[in-house]
Amino acid sequence: MSQRILVADDEEAMHRLISRTLTTSNREVVAASDGAQALELARTLGPDLIVLDVKMPRKSGWEVLKELRGHALTRAMPVIMLTGCGSICDEVAGLDMGADDYIAKPFQPEGLRARVMSILRRTQLDLSVNPLTRLPGSPSIEAEVNRRIAGQLPFAFLYADIDNFKPYNDCYGFAQGDKVIWATAHVLAESIRAGESADAFLGHVGGDDFVMVTDIAAAPHLAQRAVSLFDRKAVAFYDPADLSRGYIEAQDRQGRSRRFPLLTLSMGVATSERRRLDHYAKVVSIANEMKSFCKSQPADRFSRFAFDRRRDPHDLSGI
Repeated sequence: MSQRILVADDEEAMHRLISRTLTTSNREVVAASDGAQALELARTLGPDLIVLDVKMPRKSGWEVLKELRGHALTRAMPVIMLTGCGSICDEVAGLDMGADDYIAKPFQPEGLRARVMSILRRTQLDLSVNPLTRLPGSPSIEAEVNRRIAGQLPFAFLYADIDNFKPYNDCYGFAQGDKVIWATAHVLAESIRAGESADAFLGHVGGDDFVMVTDIAAAPHLAQRAVSLFDRKAVAFYDPADLSRGYIEAQDRQGRSRRFPLLTLSMGVATSERRRLDHYAKVVSIANEMKSFCKSQPADRFSRFAFDRRRDPHDLSGI
C-alpha cells in the first residue's frame, strides 16, 4: 500500500531536501507552504505522517498541532516537529502537546529517514494490533503469510478458535470472557515459546479467533502443545459446580435454554507440504475448513486439531 507524507514548511529548499530523502516508489511526499494549508491537506488527504515546521505563516506549527489533536479525523496522525531552535524546553513542549518526535534544524537526512521509518512501522503495528491482547491483527497476519508465499518458504498455518465461547460469555459475562481471550493468547504464546521456533508467528484475528504460522515440521508439536495446555488452563475458567457438571446452561441463538459443553479449542491446519498455497484467501479457507471439521465432531471435554492431508490434483510429487 502506498504511503503519503505531508511536509509543512515555508522554505522551498526544505521541501526539496525532505522530498529527496523520503520519496520512494511506494511513498509520496506532499508539500504545504504554510500552517493553514497544512491543516487543510491533513484533513482532506489523510497522510500517514506529517513533518511540521514550528515557524510558518498564517498558522504556526504549534497551532496546527493543537488543531490536529483536537479533531477526531486527525487526532491519531503521527507528527514530527521541525524547528530551528534546539532548546530542550521547546522539545518538551512539543512532545507534551502530542508530537510523536522532534527534530532540530539542521539535521542529517539519514537521521530524518530513520525516524520517519520508525514511526511509520510503529503506527502500522498499532493500527493492526488487537486492543485486548496486543497481538498482531488481520493485516499483519496476511502480511506474514504473503511474506512466506513470496519467499517460497514452506509453512503451516494454524487457525484456532474457542468452542462454545458465546454461551460462556452470556453465562459468565464479558469481563470474564475477556480473561479467557487473554489466557488463550498466553497459552498459544507459551506453546510457541516451548517449541523454540525462532520464526513462529502468533496473531489475533479478533474475538476468539487466533492464528499461528510456523514451519511445517514444528506444526504438529505446536498444535498438540496448544490444545493440551488450553485444556489444562480451561478448568480455571469455571465455578466448581459448573466444572463438576461438565456443562453450563445458557440460551442458544433462538432464545431456548440449552446445556453447553465446557470450553475447548478447535484448530485447523493448512500446510504447503502437499498443496500449493499461493494465495492468502486459499490458506485461510483450507484451515477454516479443517477447523469446521473439528467442530463437527461429537462434543467432549478435550480440545482437538486437524491437519489438511489432501494433495492438490495437479501435484504428482507423491506418485
